[in-house]
Parts: sequence; structure tokens; C-alpha cells
Amino acid sequence: MSADDANPRAIAEDIKRKTKEVLQSREHANNITDILETAQSDEDVVTAASLSALQKIFSTLLGRKEVYRGKLKGSDGTEQILADPKKQYSRWLGQCYIDALEILLHRLAHHDNSDIKELALLALLKLVSAEGKHPTSKSGGDQSNFPLRLFQLIIDKLMSSEADQSTVIGRFQDYFQYDDIRLFTFVSLHKNLRTVTKEFTRQPPDTYLHNVHTLLTQVQMPGEGGDLSNLYVSPTDPEAECRPKQLKEQRRAFTNAWLSFLKNKLPSSLYRQVLLTLDQAVIPLMSSPKLLIDFLTQSYNVGGAISLLALNGLFTLIYKHNLDYPDFFRKLYALFEPSVFHVKYTARFFHLADVFLTSTHIPAYLAAAFIKRLSRLSLSAPVSSLQMVLVFISNLLRRHPNCQVLVHRSSGEGLGSDPYDESEPDPAKCKAMDSSLWEVKSFQHHFHPDVSQAALLLGKPLAPLEEDLSQHLELCTSEMFEKDLTTKSDQVPLEFHVPKGLFGPKDQFHNIWDTEPPTKKHKTVTS
Repeated sequence: MSADDANPRAIAEDIKRKTKEVLQSREHANNITDILETAQSDEDVVTAASLSALQKIFSTLLGRKEVYRGKLKGSDGTEQILADPKKQYSRWLGQCYIDALEILLHRLAHHDNSDIKELALLALLKLVSAEGKHPTSKSGGDQSNFPLRLFQLIIDKLMSSEADQSTVIGRFQDYFQYDDIRLFTFVSLHKNLRTVTKEFTRQPPDTYLHNVHTLLTQVQMPGEGGDLSNLYVSPTDPEAECRPKQLKEQRRAFTNAWLSFLKNKLPSSLYRQVLLTLDQAVIPLMSSPKLLIDFLTQSYNVGGAISLLALNGLFTLIYKHNLDYPDFFRKLYALFEPSVFHVKYTARFFHLADVFLTSTHIPAYLAAAFIKRLSRLSLSAPVSSLQMVLVFISNLLRRHPNCQVLVHRSSGEGLGSDPYDESEPDPAKCKAMDSSLWEVKSFQHHFHPDVSQAALLLGKPLAPLEEDLSQHLELCTSEMFEKDLTTKSDQVPLEFHVPKGLFGPKDQFHNIWDTEPPTKKHKTVTS
């Protein structure tokens, strides 16, 4: 090999020359073997040139129908002996095509350079199109003509258990505009999930699960009445109702893929991401959303932030899909604990809890239990959350006037006389209706004026119109501090009681100095 040949760019130019020769004449077909060899080079420039060449060669040869991978059978059904040189050549090209696919798939899964991975992906997808138009073996009768076997291999390599494929999947996203690519992505992913789950005795690696989630969330599903005629591979009969053109099939495949994914034990961070988007990005697009009930109930029973996030999906199933969930309010009641004010999803939780408790048909004892629970929790809540809590309580009192007796009832002799049992998990047995909101009354003397003002308003007759809870959900301590700094006052308070003179009646100055005027006139001293 000459010095020029050893240069990667010179080799790349040589690959282009050999590619042109292969496409011009069969006499140079052996150049394919050389290109297959250079495709395994460690030099990215050489690898890129080889992968592009393989894609160009076999896309063209598939178009010429010179590549065949199936069995050649005679009239009697037995496999023919390939005495015909043309058929031998066709079968040899078929084997070279298989070798090329193996190299492309290997580069897609294992190469360190993401650019090479993307190049391999694009080459494979172009071969999917070429093979769909010109099958290398007899079709199994699917009118879509989609080469599902090759496409399955692509999805399998994208769903790597070792490498993060998010960059390549992002490039793959451009092809989800095609209805057949979208459908068969879900079909292939569902099959891949079942296979990988069986391979790993415990659970698939976190890297694999993240790759699956990335792919699932990149796909944009069509809505009702959407046009499903944009196909990557044209069907045999353009007028036929093949699977990719049916929204029912699209949603069924989408549902199967998601359910297979959610059967795995997800890492904590991924678990939260899934629950955050499930209610808006997944449930509305499923063929049967109620199939998620097992996953959501298990998540709701986990506790902590996971339970808070599971409320999103449960809310959607209960209110939009008429899900019957026994003991829901009992479990919601259990989530009201001191830690709820110190998690990332506090605002989301209280928003959903407010929606769940909007109905005026909730029994008075149940509403009283939530009111009293919040009242007790407010004693340990941060200042920034107190306004939200007081607004939440006031809105519940407006919806359930029978509970206003809690505001005006005497608090008794102290904490020990409060009949409310905060350790009782059943809101029906906690005796909240027999208690009072002495905790809220204590905030009437709070140091922050907004909190004390809100507490004072609770002791007065409430206006029928509810307050807007959303204005207080995102309030934080720094915002309260900034607000106090920017608030201008006409008077600067120096005394609790406004003085009526220089020295008030309780001032100690008069005990030290005699400020009374003299009773006798003194002589004026003259010289």
C-alpha cells in the first residue's frame, strides 16, 4: 500500500471511485468486498465513506432487483441448484447485503462517535425504503410492503443496554412524521421490550430503560380525524386500508409499547419523569387508558413524592374515564403530612387536591377532616406556605358551610382537650367535626401581616366567591422578602401605640428627671 493509500482521506476517495465502478459494471463487483473491509476501519473518515458507499450501492442494486436473499425453488417446490450465473450473482449480492447490514447495525449500536451512529442510522433507513419498494424475498402477504424484519433490527440496536442513544434517537425523530414508521416503531419496541425483559432475570439496565423512554416520548401521535396517508414505504395497493392508515392500530401499538415499558422497575428519576407526563402525553392517546390502573395504584401506594405525582394520572382516570377507585380520599388524606411542604411538587399536589375536593357532594365529616388536617399541619409549615394553606381552608369552608362551626367553636382548655386524633388514618374516625380551628386562630397574631390578615378573615363571615388558590401556590420566602422590601409605607412605625406627646404615660423618663414646671418664682440674680 502506498503512502497515499495509507492516508484516510485518500482511502475515502478510493472508496468513492470503487463505488462508481461497481454501479457502472458487474466486472467491478469485487469492489464490494473491499468496501465491506474498509467499513470496519478505526478511522472515522474511512468508516463514514464506507457506510455511505454501502448504502448507495445496495439502494441502487435493490432498485435494479439484482439482490435476492430468499430460496430459489423450481416448479416441483424443491430448491434449485444455482447453475445460472445470474442467479448465483444475485445470491452472492444477497450475502454481501447481509454483511453490509451487519456492519451498519454494529456501527449504530457500538460506535463511539455519534456522527457515525447517525450516518449508520440514515443509511439503514434508506435501505428500509429501498427494500420496501424492491423486496429481497417474497412478501408474507402484508399489503404495507414494510420490511419489518430489517426495521426490527434497527430498533433493537437503538435500544442499547450499554450506551446512551438519546442523540441518535433525536435524529430518528424526524422520521416519525411517516405513519408506517411510527406504527412499526411501537410494534418493534413492544417486541424488543418483551425479549429484553426475558433476557434479564431481575430487570433491564437503567441505560436501556432510559433509551426506551426517550424513544417513547419522541413519537408524536396523530389526533382524532388526522390524516394517516403519509407513508415511508408505499403499499402494494395505495387504496388499501393497511395497518399504518388505521388510527385504531396506531393507538393499540402505542398502548402495548407503553404497558410493556411500565412493567419494568424504573429508576427513581425516570419514575418521576414518567408520572409527570403520563396524564397529558400518554393517557389521552391510549386505546384503553384504564389499563394503567395497576401501575398508578402501585405508584400511589409507594409514598412520598411518587404518590404525589401519581395523583396526576389517577385524576385523569377518575374524572375523564369514570374510574371507580375505592378508598381514594382515605389515601389522599394520608398524603397530607409535614413533608408535603418541602418537596419539589408541592404546588402541583395542592392544585390537584383542591380539584379533588371541589365537589360539594363530599360528606361534611370528610371535608372537616381535610380542613383540620391542614390546620394542624400549618403549625409546622414554612411561612411561604401559610397563605396557601389558609386560602385552601377558606375555600373548603365556603364549599361546606356545615364545617364553619370549626371556626367559631371554643378551643377548650388547650391542646390536650382537642378531640381530633391526628394519628387516625381514617378521616371518618378522626373526630375532626368535634374539634376547632384553634391553630388558625393562633395565626391572627403572626408576625407577617399577610398571614395574620388571612387568619383574621377566616374568623369573619366569608364571602361566597372563592379565592384564587393559584396565586399562592408558587409563593416562596424570597418573593415574600422582596415584596416587603419594595413595599413603601406612609408612616414609619416606632411605637406599638401611637404617642400623644413627647413622653407617653408609660415612659420611664419622668422617673429620672423632674419635668414639672417650678411652683415658685425665683429671684433674678443681679450684679
